[in-house]
Amino acid sequence: MKQLKNIALIISSSFILASCGNNNSNEANVSYYDATASSLYGNISEFSKANDDNLKVGDELEFKVKSIDDFFIESVTNNGKPATLVNNISASEQVYKVKLESGKNKIAASYSIDASIDFVNQFKLNIDQETFDKVMSSKSLKKADDSYFDFRKDGIELINLPVNNSGFINYVDGDTTHVETMNYGYTVKIRYLGIDTPESTSEIEEWGKSASNYNKSRFEAAKYVILESQGWARGDEVKSATADGNQRSLAYVWYTTSANPTLNDFRCLNLEMVYQGFSQGIGSIEDMGKDFYMAFDKANRSAKANARNQYSGQKDANYYYYDDKSPYFDGYAKEITMKELYLTGSSLSATDSPYCDNKTLYKIHGYVSRKIGGAFYFQDKPSYERKADNSLPEAYGLYVFTYAQTDIRVGDEVNVIGALSVYGGCYQMQGISYSTLNPNLDRDTQIISSGNKIVPIKMSADEFDSKNGLNNVLIEIEDTLYSYNKTSTYQGVTSDSGEGGVEEVNKYNDKYPFYNTSNKLIFFARTGVNDGKEFRVVQDQDILVRYGVEVSRSYKFYTGGTLNYNPKGAQYVYPTVEESDSLITTTYKAKKFNFVGISTNYLSTSGKTQQYSLNIVNSADLSNLGEIA
Repeated sequence: MKQLKNIALIISSSFILASCGNNNSNEANVSYYDATASSLYGNISEFSKANDDNLKVGDELEFKVKSIDDFFIESVTNNGKPATLVNNISASEQVYKVKLESGKNKIAASYSIDASIDFVNQFKLNIDQETFDKVMSSKSLKKADDSYFDFRKDGIELINLPVNNSGFINYVDGDTTHVETMNYGYTVKIRYLGIDTPESTSEIEEWGKSASNYNKSRFEAAKYVILESQGWARGDEVKSATADGNQRSLAYVWYTTSANPTLNDFRCLNLEMVYQGFSQGIGSIEDMGKDFYMAFDKANRSAKANARNQYSGQKDANYYYYDDKSPYFDGYAKEITMKELYLTGSSLSATDSPYCDNKTLYKIHGYVSRKIGGAFYFQDKPSYERKADNSLPEAYGLYVFTYAQTDIRVGDEVNVIGALSVYGGCYQMQGISYSTLNPNLDRDTQIISSGNKIVPIKMSADEFDSKNGLNNVLIEIEDTLYSYNKTSTYQGVTSDSGEGGVEEVNKYNDKYPFYNTSNKLIFFARTGVNDGKEFRVVQDQDILVRYGVEVSRSYKFYTGGTLNYNPKGAQYVYPTVEESDSLITTTYKAKKFNFVGISTNYLSTSGKTQQYSLNIVNSADLSNLGEIA
């Protein structure tokens, strides 16, 4: 019996020793860390105990939490459990305590934005007064002058607004606008830095059109607008303008409604689009720099806190809700004909039909005449007969703008569902949907039949007239057309009116020239070698036309002229041509041809030039191609 008691005592002692050992191990493992140490919006500091081996389970740890300006402290936790408030110094500075637990204690603080602040008004144009005075000095500029800022070279410039100097603007969507510079008067396609608004062109997304409308409204209210490059915004040594892969200049857009503005009167439109809840995100701190990133992040948090626009949970008044399961259901697509669309406008060449609202979904029937990538042209009939008096027939067509690749082919009879808009002087459809598997007949474009023969409308050059209103219809010009090198003069500088081609230098930026990324060509032709009726001709960017060993990678392929091309880079041929083994010099002769293709009404972005154009959308659209003797 005594032996058993000894055994029990030994076991009990061992258990007690083991337990003590485990407790010491737990206490040795107690530590804490700031899980939000990398936060830009506040910090945790002044811990009451050192983070060392003396910490024990149950110890009280006090610390201070402080947010940066424009933020409040929202919550403080330890391992996800609320910390105890000890001293409420202010909404942005407070003292907390927690009881330490075994293991690593994860202390974290979160911060909320002060929703009452106007962050757009708070953020100012980051240039000095001397630079601002020089920018504004060009507001009365009548002739190009190198002593003034030039956006392409200097990265900052005043733009030429219609309200002040008869300039022009082409509003594309919520984050892209085409403008005219004050100095030299060239077109800049601006892609706004730091934002990404919903789509409203090829695709139509909720809040996309509303974002586009808001962008336009700010320009219309503006008295002056300044473009600022990323280099200026970040304080880089190189401040010249940069461009994205679509050759759109990247910029911050600053505007003022004041007729006599000071530096502090300008508001950043990019930032305002975020503040109003129109941007789906913002740029990175690496691309934007800390100051701009913080301003944009605050604006985005403010938009969410105030439930503005896309954060409102409300219906977008400029979006068509076609899904009958949506609480905002507007109805199914409305069926109309192309003729109804055109005849409800003020004229056949006008684009003011009430159907064209860039919102309502319409179903339109037609026949595909040409296809370019995913986009295509379709018209109301596969072929037409002249009228009894031998005048041209009535014919109506539309361009369908989409990047989506579909099974649609030339000769297909289709029902297309999309919204109607205007681009370049013509109606177009956009926001279409297509599905080969389980198509939604209330939304998706449908192929009804295939293999229909599309016959072009034959006409003489004299019959090709805007009064006929043959928009987006397949035609054939019976006369031979002769390309020529048309020139124009602006502010004393004479240049070719023809443009485009991937072997042509984009002269947008003298310091960093590059080759065009698009092979779209624009040139002019006429019915005689030296005179005759003029035609504006456009070769689509996806088309290559060949003549012998020549390939249409420059507008000079048609108009004639000498092209210097160096595959190593545009800097070797512009602004001066460097002789080297890689230099390729081609001398083109002007060409004549016969045309079958798409007729379109062209309206310049300034609205000052209106002219019907011939669109080459297939390499077979040109026949009898040859050099002019």
